[in-house]
Amino acid sequence: MGCDGLADVMSSQCAVTITQKELMQHNNPEICSRELVREALKRNTCDNLTVVVVCFSSDPPPSIEIPRTRVRRSISLEGLHILKGALDTNI
Repeated sequence: MGCDGLADVMSSQCAVTITQKELMQHNNPEICSRELVREALKRNTCDNLTVVVVCFSSDPPPSIEIPRTRVRRSISLEGLHILKGALDTNI
């Protein structure tokens, strides 16, 4: 739970993600609260700032692994010629 000083500088999902990462490292809600406050201050919050992290289990959250997909990017031959022409005319 966080007041508007937290919500002004990060989304709810961002706060949840930071909290999950912190809990996976040390499983300490007090340290998580401090880290959220630090992050909000780094992001220059200008409002009052209160954060409370409540854990409903004494176990740390499970690790979340997001598979990385390989994205291949390329430019077509036509696009390459257009780009080359645009660069050549600006010299």
